[in-house]
Amino acid sequence: MNQFQEKIAAWLSRTGPDRSVTQCFDLPIVLATDIGLQRSENQDRVAALRIGLRTGGARPLIAVVVVDGMGGMRDGGKCATLALSSFFYALTLYRTHNLQRRASAAIAYANDEVFKFAEGKGGATLSAVLLDEDLHPFIVNIGDSRIYAFGAGSKVERLTRDDSLAEAVGGHGRDLLQFVGMGGGMQPHVRSVPVSLKNLAVTTDGIHFIESGTLEAVLSHVSELKSAAERLAALARWCGAPDNASSAMVDLQSLAEKIRSGGDSGIQLWDSFGSLAAIWIRDEISGGDRTPSASYSEKPTTSQPVDSLPPRDPKAERSKGKSSSKKAKKAKKPSPQKEDVQLEIQIEQSSSSDDADENSR
Repeated sequence: MNQFQEKIAAWLSRTGPDRSVTQCFDLPIVLATDIGLQRSENQDRVAALRIGLRTGGARPLIAVVVVDGMGGMRDGGKCATLALSSFFYALTLYRTHNLQRRASAAIAYANDEVFKFAEGKGGATLSAVLLDEDLHPFIVNIGDSRIYAFGAGSKVERLTRDDSLAEAVGGHGRDLLQFVGMGGGMQPHVRSVPVSLKNLAVTTDGIHFIESGTLEAVLSHVSELKSAAERLAALARWCGAPDNASSAMVDLQSLAEKIRSGGDSGIQLWDSFGSLAAIWIRDEISGGDRTPSASYSEKPTTSQPVDSLPPRDPKAERSKGKSSSKKAKKAKKPSPQKEDVQLEIQIEQSSSSDDADENSR
């Protein structure tokens, strides 16, 4: 596993409270999770990723993702963490691709990584909302996490279909036909949605057991994203909370404005417990496979300016280019460029959801 991916996985695995709601301080996104009343472990992961202005040809991106480790299978929590960290890492790996290709490559990479770990005996569901500078949002879905469109005065619309026996083939039961980590044959659902949609809710099945009419009533009568997340979590508890219940609420209109306004050239991540910022320090490109590597610091440090980096050796670069060209001819598939990326990390972790909310204002 790449060091950048390892760092994200470790961050996502840190211990947090049983219940937490965080409003992202720089984006119109609310992330929430609740262990529920009958589970000893929270196997849900909910997070948002922002890649800023172009660095090394990167396309700015915002991704909001909800992942649910599959209960009853091997290492559900670890599979969920691996699925999410792999998905985020791949979005940086394929950062020069258009959004649809980028989304498809990321879910395929996550599937491969989880399959290597669990060998098909464990996995996770994944639902995501992605938006880049083209302002044509895409949604990704595999398993039975869901995405709903909602807004004051508008009808609640479910945008995804579960990969369950009941919904996929008209059978009975909630057994999944597809999930991240199943290996070969996975066919994720990747499609565009109108940017005119007002709000999106991405949810795990710990919320879906609520009667559909009640869930729609909640989403139809909220004026704030945070209220929507809090009410769904509370409603799940009032109804017995048999499973982990997590959600991500997105104001799509405001998110499009954030993309238009640009921002810095760094990477930022949020989950329901806090935030993590990764700042691009150096970006050197050479031939071969694109494999970002990273160095980290949990405290802000002085970044080495690009101008002070050692000068490149043209002869060495030509030699490296020839060598890479020969290897590319022998390979069965063309590989994207290799990239050496060094990152500085600053971690801001809230001790409680109230603290996180206060810091986000």
